[in-house]
Amino acid sequence: MCQMPRSFKLLQELEEALKVGDANISWGLADDEDMDMREWIGTIVGPPKTAFDGRIFSLQIKCSNEYPSTPPSISFVTRINCSCVDQKGKVLPEKVEALKNWKPDYTIKKALDSIRSSMLLRENAKLQQPAEGSTPYSQ
Repeated sequence: MCQMPRSFKLLQELEEALKVGDANISWGLADDEDMDMREWIGTIVGPPKTAFDGRIFSLQIKCSNEYPSTPPSISFVTRINCSCVDQKGKVLPEKVEALKNWKPDYTIKKALDSIRSSMLLRENAKLQQPAEGSTPYSQ
């Protein structure tokens, strides 16, 4: 199977973000002038009936030159307690299904959906969260 060139795939993902969107997640370029499309931002709305309910989490997404062969690197900007996030806000790929089993046809949307699904796990759903307005992680 032939893999789509990186720039075409990222343009396609950007177009999907602008046209389709999603009520629970969003993503887009951090800088519209970034011709390499390396730096992205994302948001995840906390799932209802969990400790994340009613919160909006900001994330930084980095797509290396090897993307989509390798998954994006994702970090939370908003402080969060979650088993798939380390003490500095970095998402641990081995704890997120889509990142752990990454395939070149996966997308940033799929990665964000998978992180949100991790928030629903029993081990995470009731974790006490940092206070609203806590100092963001330094990136």
